[in-house]
Amino acid sequence: MTTWILVTVRGRPELTGKCIDALLQNTPGDWKIIIVDNGSRDETLDELYRLFRDGKIERLVCNKVGTVPQWEKGYAIRQAVRLVEDEPHDLFAWVDNDVVVNPGWLAAAQLVLVTLADIEVCSLHNDNIQEKRHKTIRTERVGPYTVRRKLTANGAAWVMRSGFFAKYGLPPIGMGINREGTEDWFYSDKLQHDGRPRFGIVEGFAEHLGYQCSIKRKAIAEVKNHSVGVDA
Repeated sequence: MTTWILVTVRGRPELTGKCIDALLQNTPGDWKIIIVDNGSRDETLDELYRLFRDGKIERLVCNKVGTVPQWEKGYAIRQAVRLVEDEPHDLFAWVDNDVVVNPGWLAAAQLVLVTLADIEVCSLHNDNIQEKRHKTIRTERVGPYTVRRKLTANGAAWVMRSGFFAKYGLPPIGMGINREGTEDWFYSDKLQHDGRPRFGIVEGFAEHLGYQCSIKRKAIAEVKNHSVGVDA
């Protein structure tokens, strides 16, 4: 199966390097990386250009500082989907640049999506915090994996079929960092419309290293008197 993997980036060169290194080392099979940079001001761009020159990443999009509407990740997803829509692929994934994937992550997601036709998104990130925010409805076995079915899921590392965006639309842009404007809650609201758990979570395949200092959390903190129920 062919998979496009999107990594969204803005600064944080050390975390970005760990994220991309893990993808390159822990992802066998037929896949390609597309990186969308949303206005890095540091050495991150130098490293991204080097990876691009070395053929490690297939596509590199660099957005000018200050030109990306919020929420910026939704904008990056829209750019990436439009870039690859004419190229044959079976799956599309996004991995935040502060996430490190573990060996077998993509194979696990592929098996879940092939086996469970009603699961629309396989999420690879779950911990105690996320379990409290996104309750497990039920669990089931898919091969060697335990899959947690949920109505909502953290958006740090998702894998979906290539037809996902034609079915559910592209994420919103320019609506701010809130429930209506962020990709994880946007799709969570769409997928739970009939009360069926369409997220399948497989634990142990991704570590969200930068969760406590994520760009989204910082941006939300800067908005005074603004309370939103979103994940970083």
